[in-house]
Amino acid sequence: MSFGAPPPGMDEYQRLMAERDAAAKRKRLVYGVVLVAVVGGGGFYFMQQRKKSAAAQAVMDAGGRFAENEKSQMGPFWNCVMSSEVDIGMFNSADQVQMRIESAFFTQQKTYPDHLVEECIPKLKGGMAAMAALPDMPEVLKAPLDKYVATLPKMASGLETYSTKLRTRGAVKDVDGAIQEIGGAFTADPTAESVAFAKFLSCAVPDLDKKKDLQTLLQDLADTCKKDAVPFMTKARTDCGSLVTNVEKGGKGTPDKNFKAISKKFIEEDNSRLLQAWEFCGKRSRKGKKQLDLEDFLMAFGDYMESRNDVVKTAREESARLLGQPPPKEKEKAPGAQGGPGSAG
Repeated sequence: MSFGAPPPGMDEYQRLMAERDAAAKRKRLVYGVVLVAVVGGGGFYFMQQRKKSAAAQAVMDAGGRFAENEKSQMGPFWNCVMSSEVDIGMFNSADQVQMRIESAFFTQQKTYPDHLVEECIPKLKGGMAAMAALPDMPEVLKAPLDKYVATLPKMASGLETYSTKLRTRGAVKDVDGAIQEIGGAFTADPTAESVAFAKFLSCAVPDLDKKKDLQTLLQDLADTCKKDAVPFMTKARTDCGSLVTNVEKGGKGTPDKNFKAISKKFIEEDNSRLLQAWEFCGKRSRKGKKQLDLEDFLMAFGDYMESRNDVVKTAREESARLLGQPPPKEKEKAPGAQGGPGSAG
């Protein structure tokens, strides 16, 4: 799925600040011309120009205040989430944001979920309050500013969801590790491990009895997990994971009526191909699950970047309109800029 490429907002900020300075210079020039024109008798026209220049400068100044406050008020939040100083305007895709957040989690896996809830989300809410209370915003900027502010609670909610899901990742890895461990001990001898793994296979692959041999099972696992491993492995872990995680290793098992047929069809010398198939499914699902874990936040992030850019863009366009100038040209997106999670192959 793709949520659209968040625009390179910081470039727009820099352009707005430069144009604001240029507008201020034009304003000073107009004031000088007005004095000469009034003396020469052409005061009415130039007084009109003076008013337009002042109105345009007021809009540019307001856009500049937004840009400056956005950086100072929201910067601490982004630094907190990514556990390093960042300029969020330099991110061109939600994929980049996902990678940076997942990297921050990797460096502090035990504490990161609490870090998000206890430190980062309060910073986000503080920035939201400050941005919602920006004073003296021209009427033309109020609608895009409201749209921008409305994205911030959605990002907070997305991070809360992400934090909750992060806490389950340890259990996911435990099940995947148990599949490998118990599957490695799968033999025709009805040991506790062998019986447990046979029951796991029957549970995780409901039509197991219809698979004529190991190669058929391996091909079906590969096809399923290439297509979408997340729902398959989520169900296998949730419904069947306890069969391999709660095993009294080294003991005798109590085989059911299907054990002999399952062991005859699906056991080979070291079970390496079967274990590789489950490892492939596990890795594919964990990668896809990372995207799903952050999905709500990344969707809100795309809206945030778009609305953030719209405030600045509106200021620039309104200033140009007041001065009777053509609308500023938008900067072209960099080649290869991607959309939201899942846009990369």
